[in-house]
Amino acid sequence: MACARLGSIALVAVAILGRPARAGVASWRLSEVLPAGANADPAIRFIELHTAASACWFATTRLAVYDGAGQSIGTVAPFVSTTCFPADTYLLLATPEAQAAYSVTADDAVVPSLPRTAGQLCLVSSSTPYDCVRWGAISVPVHDLLGPDDDTAVVAPPGGTSLIRVAEVHVVTTDWAFAAPTPRAPNDGTPWIPPDAGAPDAPLPDGAPGDAGLDGRLGDTIDARPPSDARRLPDATNNRYLDLDPGGGACACRTASPSSGAPILVALVALARRRRRRP
Repeated sequence: MACARLGSIALVAVAILGRPARAGVASWRLSEVLPAGANADPAIRFIELHTAASACWFATTRLAVYDGAGQSIGTVAPFVSTTCFPADTYLLLATPEAQAAYSVTADDAVVPSLPRTAGQLCLVSSSTPYDCVRWGAISVPVHDLLGPDDDTAVVAPPGGTSLIRVAEVHVVTTDWAFAAPTPRAPNDGTPWIPPDAGAPDAPLPDGAPGDAGLDGRLGDTIDARPPSDARRLPDATNNRYLDLDPGGGACACRTASPSSGAPILVALVALARRRRRRP
């Protein structure tokens, strides 16, 4: 009898262990967020999540929205009981207007209101925020489990442009960019580059260093934008010191420090020897 019971327990264990493993909420990532459609239409909005592994939602799993000061302004829990999905699932919550605008069918049509100018969105389960994105002026950032020290936020996207995840280092300004909406699909929409915040390029005055004498035409400008502008180029290498040596190379005496008197001493000794050789 004991052997029969052990055999039954073993069969149950094999059956349980043989089932495909299901990951929890931690495998889900916010993938794309459209706060408003073209012409800043707030009715056209969606939230897309993606999981690379088999994963589930629970009754306590929800999407939570906060304002720039960290105050909760809305939540939505799309599933009232445990619901699991296969690997490589794009889960889409989109308003009816967004579904019509992008010819797509959503998993749920209930989408919380998303602030246009400054907001935060988190995937939360029980009391744990697993993944968050922030945009606009954020004074009190809501942190997630994997980015507890990240306070960064991207600028607010214009209407009709999505926030898209492009990396996963858990720093919002690195992980998120902007592109044309692609709900329930990889984030490969046309990229959108925010305009430069600095002053436009300005012409060089005639006679200024670097002026090509083109009087404002192409190639005759300086970059007047802030130093943080990534398009500023490093200074060109200056090799003018090569002209100091008639042989075309750097003078060996340059290996001494500027304060060293050795080069002068060598020159004086050589001059003294020449004078001694004279008849």
